[in-house]
Amino acid sequence: MVSACGGSEPPELDVGTVERAVPLVLLPDNPELVTDVACPLLASPGLGPVPCTASIAGLSVPLIVSRPGADGRVHVESPVELVMADEVASDAEERLDSDLGVDNEVTCEPALRVSRAGQEFACTATEPNGRTHRLVAVLVDAAGSFRLDPG
Repeated sequence: MVSACGGSEPPELDVGTVERAVPLVLLPDNPELVTDVACPLLASPGLGPVPCTASIAGLSVPLIVSRPGADGRVHVESPVELVMADEVASDAEERLDSDLGVDNEVTCEPALRVSRAGQEFACTATEPNGRTHRLVAVLVDAAGSFRLDPG
């Protein structure tokens, strides 16, 4: 017995299109932070996922990219953790409020960093009276813990 599904040849894969889609799939809120996507094995025959690399917030990270499904979509995974600036700002605000007894408003940038020791966020703490303080949140481990240094 012989059975077949679909056409005899798989559709031609446009690696460039897949590589350009990765940033939006991986970081839909900040695709501009994903650059230099490279999936050299995507054009090779086979059905399974392939290893790729990308630069996220300036650091090279490994990715696993699935080949496009019947709907044309790809699935992207990365083993690295990302730390969002909003989370750092919120934690820094709690620390400052507790330590100083004053309600501060804290903002940090850039939008995210790869969770690796030494990565930094530039933060600004604003007191209720409008006085501002520049701080640097420095990641101390891969779990996203950080220390606050004067900026």
